[in-house]
Amino acid sequence: MVYIYDILLNFNNDFYEFYEWEKNDPIFHIKRMPILKVETEFIDDLLTKKIVIDDSLVMSILNKTEVFDNKKVKTLKYACVFTDTYRVVGVILNDNYMVSKVSDLLLDEALDAIDISRRCTLVNPAYTIVGNKKDYSFLTRREVKIKKFLLSELKNAYKEQDKEKLEYLYFEYFGKIETDELKIIEDLKESLKTEVNEHHLMLFELLKLASTKKVDSKI
Repeated sequence: MVYIYDILLNFNNDFYEFYEWEKNDPIFHIKRMPILKVETEFIDDLLTKKIVIDDSLVMSILNKTEVFDNKKVKTLKYACVFTDTYRVVGVILNDNYMVSKVSDLLLDEALDAIDISRRCTLVNPAYTIVGNKKDYSFLTRREVKIKKFLLSELKNAYKEQDKEKLEYLYFEYFGKIETDELKIIEDLKESLKTEVNEHHLMLFELLKLASTKKVDSKI
């Protein structure tokens, strides 16, 4: 087994490029972690699909990742770094062997991983695709947050039958009045399938401001 040593990983449900990491993210200081060289197709599926990896590979990485935890060292049960010698992805698997968390590497550490992988034997993990991830590949982390926030606000307003709020959001986005709640929901959801634009940003700021005022009023 080949390892990479002393790296930082930011494990999340979504894959964030290292330059989008935030100070409150769950950063792991890895002491050592297995590194496996794979085909490009596997990396593509890893980033865009929900996959379950065959137990033969999973058993080979069992408890082999060590993490600095304050002054102690603990192990991660199923974790490793995959690379196709171009891209590098850290992963954590759950007890069902599904990839549950992913992480980018810092640029210099990713280059180290690629260099290390050149002396690794290519492996071809058997895996099963069990679903698709939402495609946020061309969005920044902030744009993903904005889309998720606006969708959540729409769902909550519809669930709470807040017709006034729905009509207000529709007017602010489209500049016209609409009273059919289902049409409001469908049209606004459809708008979120496109790139985040200035109208989405305006709605985001308005709703965040309204949320802040609600909190302030309770204090």
